[in-house]
Amino acid sequence: MKTEKASVNLSPVELGQIDYLVERGLFDNRSDFIRTATRKALEGYSDEFKRFADPDVEKDAGTSYHISVGISAISKTVFSDMMSSGGKIHIRAIGLLSIPTSVTADEIAATVKSCKVHGKLVASKEVKEALNNIDVE
Repeated sequence: MKTEKASVNLSPVELGQIDYLVERGLFDNRSDFIRTATRKALEGYSDEFKRFADPDVEKDAGTSYHISVGISAISKTVFSDMMSSGGKIHIRAIGLLSIPTSVTADEIAATVKSCKVHGKLVASKEVKEALNNIDVE
C-alpha cells in the first residue's frame, strides 16, 4: 500500500530512545518504529472505528449512506441512480475514498447530503470543490 508522509516532533530523549532501538536491530529505522508504534496505538481504538462504521443514525427514506473504514470507492452508478431517484447520499470515510473522474460537480451537488473524509479523497478537482460546498456531518 502506498504511504503518505507525516511529520512528527519528538523530544531529544524520545528520538534518542528510538535511535537506540534501531541501533540494537529491533527496528529497521526511525520510520519503521513510528509506523509500528502508530499501528499498535490505533489497535487500541478498534471499538471507536467500529462505532464509526456502524453509526446509530436514523435512516431517512430516499437517503443512502456510504460509510467506510479503509479503502473504498463510490461508483458513478451510485450517483446516477441517486440523480434519477431524487435521493441523497451521506458520505463518511476513514482512510482513502475514491470517486471516479467521470462524476461531475453537478451530480455531487444534486446527490450528496453530507460528506466527511478522514484521510485522503481521490477525485477530480471539480468534485473536491463541490464536496467542500456540502454540509459536514
